[in-house]
Amino acid sequence: MSHSATLVVFASLGKTIAQITAELAPVPGLLPVVDLLCGIIQLCENVTHNRHAARQLRDRCHSLVLALRDNEEKRSNPNLIQARNAVHDRLLDIQIKMTAWSQLGTFKSLIKQEEIARDIQACHGDISDTLNAFQLTSHFEIHDWMAEFKENQKADHATLLESMSSIRESQAIIQENTALAADLVKQMMAMFQSAMNENKQNSERVHDGLSANLFNFQTHFQELLPDFYLRSGEVKKIGKLPVRGTATMDIYEGLYLGRQKVAIKAIRSMHFDETVKRRFTREAKIWGEVWKRDHGKHIVPFYGFCDLDGPFPCMVSPWQENGDALKYVKLNDRRIDYLKFVTHICQGLEVLHNMGLVHGDLRAINILVDIQGNPLLSDFGLSKIMQDMADAPLTQSFTRADSCRYFAPESFVGDGVISTATDIYALGMTILEIMTHQQPYRNIKHHFEAGNRASRGIHPDQPKEVDVVQRGLNDDLWRLLVSSWSLDPTKRPSIRHMISTLQLK
Repeated sequence: MSHSATLVVFASLGKTIAQITAELAPVPGLLPVVDLLCGIIQLCENVTHNRHAARQLRDRCHSLVLALRDNEEKRSNPNLIQARNAVHDRLLDIQIKMTAWSQLGTFKSLIKQEEIARDIQACHGDISDTLNAFQLTSHFEIHDWMAEFKENQKADHATLLESMSSIRESQAIIQENTALAADLVKQMMAMFQSAMNENKQNSERVHDGLSANLFNFQTHFQELLPDFYLRSGEVKKIGKLPVRGTATMDIYEGLYLGRQKVAIKAIRSMHFDETVKRRFTREAKIWGEVWKRDHGKHIVPFYGFCDLDGPFPCMVSPWQENGDALKYVKLNDRRIDYLKFVTHICQGLEVLHNMGLVHGDLRAINILVDIQGNPLLSDFGLSKIMQDMADAPLTQSFTRADSCRYFAPESFVGDGVISTATDIYALGMTILEIMTHQQPYRNIKHHFEAGNRASRGIHPDQPKEVDVVQRGLNDDLWRLLVSSWSLDPTKRPSIRHMISTLQLK
């Protein structure tokens, strides 16, 4: 907003700077403190987001000078020189602080609003100490400054919420601060989330504005929300019924921050309680680290978790219109570079393995395809969460009978093992599935019979159809897949070897 045509009148306690100067000039020795007071009055109007509290502090500085004047006129205080020096030092300290506050700019003054409020409160305490130390009294002094300060804090907070919910101000902040440090962006986004929680019920208009601005920050600065527990209205369901589901979860369409379509996955095998909440909170830190490494290039980002309208924990991630990899390749067979497609999948798995993470349930339906046609790994780590929460072996915590077509044989032994080696095994089966458009062991009707064959080291039959070979599943690639199915996990290739071999083709 431009102020070029607005005449700003600087005043305190109903008097302009000119009136204050004329009133106090006749008192000998007050000129230095009057100069400081006038400086504070002018600076006060440049404090952006604590203006009500700053104006109260300005008026109280004025009252302090008036108290000094009254005592000098009465000549009743034997310590007037010391009092004058103490008032000078107090006003100088406040002027220095107010100068710093006024120079922060819109963005940093938003982030530091609470810190500035604490500083202002401390300044009030210092003024009270000065008044008491030298027994300075004036009928202008407001003794119950704390009550007024709290009211001014409320007024400043309301102004802050209006500012944070303003699309225009948010866009201006982004344009002026395109190279902000990540920690400052996180602080700002945390403020948005906190404000959203406060206004979830109170003001729909403010909440919608905060949602829109938070989404703008996330999109522009490529940062996920600081708090992954989405309990402030960050996500809402679109419709009451799931659009699809599996044996373990229902998938709903949702709207994220009022701007982006998302998938809300309600995990029916769990009940949302404090234990589950703590587990998802721990996992959220991992999701954040994966985002920092990948930024959604190979892995579908997790936006967070919630408990919308029911007892089940829900996971939130961007909606992918192209659906899963198997559906996509069937619909776009002639347009796909299959080797490039499966290499991209391998690169996503490499991101996880390089971080010491395991996907745990790799298959075509857990690979989603973005709008550009890139395959993105989805639901990484979910199998481990479900296993831990069920307190059961991996293969018992999954109710999908066809899991045995993808899981490595060692996953069915004892407590069930998941590792980078079991991921490689599943990756081989997934590549076979994508190349053939059919599940592994396609000629075996019963899932458990397929699992039995896998446990005995009997591999799927090599496809010989012309269209499958043309997609890239030649003898060389087949040998790579067979090596990934070794019964000895130590003899399976690394993900780096898989990628290097594919890139040579």
